[in-house]
Amino acid sequence: MKNNKTYITPILIVLLSIFLSSCLKKDLPEYPLFDGNSISVVNAEHRFKSRIKKINGEPIIIMKGLTVSSQIDDATSTINLSVTVPAAETGDNADFNAEEKALVKQSALWFYYTISTAATMTALDGTGKPGDPADATKPLKYRVTAANGATRDWTVNVVTFNK
Repeated sequence: MKNNKTYITPILIVLLSIFLSSCLKKDLPEYPLFDGNSISVVNAEHRFKSRIKKINGEPIIIMKGLTVSSQIDDATSTINLSVTVPAAETGDNADFNAEEKALVKQSALWFYYTISTAATMTALDGTGKPGDPADATKPLKYRVTAANGATRDWTVNVVTFNK
């Protein structure tokens, strides 16, 4: 008498090959690739280790959003920002207290961007990659590449930094 596993394995292989093969390869319409290569929103934050909140004894990383107002000049691909650090929190459970607020520096901010659908973004000329801290004391330069391959270089300037 044969083991049940002997019969199950070939059946599973056949079923998986049927279900994992695609039947949608024929007669699909061709759509144009997205051509957008813009930056529409810029946000900034200060990141730091919590003195209060911990997981397994390790401090968690707090992301404190900064107030950002932007002027986007589409013609020159330039964005001028005014960044304001929020007021310090008070109380015993305040992570973003006056001491932490004093540590916020324009030279170490995290920026994140909203870019065109299906586009990619790369840093240029020594600017930190999106998702890494950036030195906003100098212009930040990025290339946004549309899904169709069209590129556009952007310059982001922090013209006002209010603490």
